[in-house]
Amino acid sequence: MAAELDHVPEARRGHFAFGCLVVAVRERLTSPQFLNAAARSLLIGGAVAWAALNIRFAGRMSVSDAIVLEAFGYIIATMFAVGALATARFGYRATITLAAPLMAVLAVTAALIRFGSVATPTSSLYLALVVEDLLVLACALLVAGAAARIATARQAIR
Repeated sequence: MAAELDHVPEARRGHFAFGCLVVAVRERLTSPQFLNAAARSLLIGGAVAWAALNIRFAGRMSVSDAIVLEAFGYIIATMFAVGALATARFGYRATITLAAPLMAVLAVTAALIRFGSVATPTSSLYLALVVEDLLVLACALLVAGAAARIATARQAIR
């Protein structure tokens, strides 16, 4: 592009330079390396943030002497922290390996809470917590799966 700049009329050089910048940024943003790094960063950051929110929830439950809710918050926080570490160490495919079985367990738990117990405010809270975790894990699976497909497709093209 630098060699072509000498052949661009003086009045069009700013437009040409902007076009070069757009092409360079687009190429970088669609590179498999960038997509992998962005997906891993999003998954790790999201898992750490969700773990922190669950720790905060568990701390608030300890004040109200809700020991089971407190334990639930700490267990979920631990699972998401382990997921963040695994994703950092082994890549975003670790997210798929860890999230799928956890989603199955949480789905069974949600079904048991919903259909196997009497509807109380506490059971509704448990159900809401489980559904939240299921939605967060579903988002993580979408990000990890999309990143895997896009990176594989881009590498096949090159």
